[in-house]
Amino acid sequence: MAIFVAMILMVYYYMKQAKPPYIRRVAAIDAIEEGVGRATELGGTVIVSPGIAQNGMDYWTVAGVAVLAHVARLAARNDLKLLVPLGGSDQSYALTEIARDVVEGQYRLEGKPDSFTIDNMPFLSGRQFAWATAYVGMILREKPALDVMVGTQWATAVYMSEVASNAGCMQISGTDYLSNVACLATTSDYVMIGEEQVAAGAYLSKDPVQLSSIRTQDIIKALLVVLMVAGTIAISFGSKIITDLFAL
Repeated sequence: MAIFVAMILMVYYYMKQAKPPYIRRVAAIDAIEEGVGRATELGGTVIVSPGIAQNGMDYWTVAGVAVLAHVARLAARNDLKLLVPLGGSDQSYALTEIARDVVEGQYRLEGKPDSFTIDNMPFLSGRQFAWATAYVGMILREKPALDVMVGTQWATAVYMSEVASNAGCMQISGTDYLSNVACLATTSDYVMIGEEQVAAGAYLSKDPVQLSSIRTQDIIKALLVVLMVAGTIAISFGSKIITDLFAL
């Protein structure tokens, strides 16, 4: 952990002195923009969930807010109705205020502050299943053209995604609960798997801290691959130097 934190600080310092690292454009971003274009053609509604923030403002939720900001700006630019049903956990109260400020900021950046309506960002419930029930009720009433579910999405994500799919929505989802990925893949047009969601958030926000975290993870993965290869070669020649190193 100490090495990981030190590496993040070193990468962050380097980024302050030089240009930001290259982060590939995640395919989900193209899918979101395609969905917004579809909603614009149909004159439909866009609904977005930045997650339930079950563990507070962790990096999954921060990534969800970055995706929400991107969708909000596109919705404002194309004069689309944007719905953001908030809630889902005891920790989602803080997320509610942050999400509202972020979306309002995007409308101001697009020069359309009067188009922002806080009533379209209701806090539905602090309980996961009550929030999900109200969420799908909103989907069935509004029949949105695009549904984006990102951030922390737990058991209710499967239920919500299936309802959205049956309602004819283009569905883009992501979750930190990996057991949901297979189920979401059957009902979503595009699903972000694992760290794709975090990478998308970093790409969109351009936040130095998020970019530093992504780059540090890449460095650590590369080091682990090198150690695995070195360990395999060493064991093949009867040496246990790598396994002994990790046994310390």
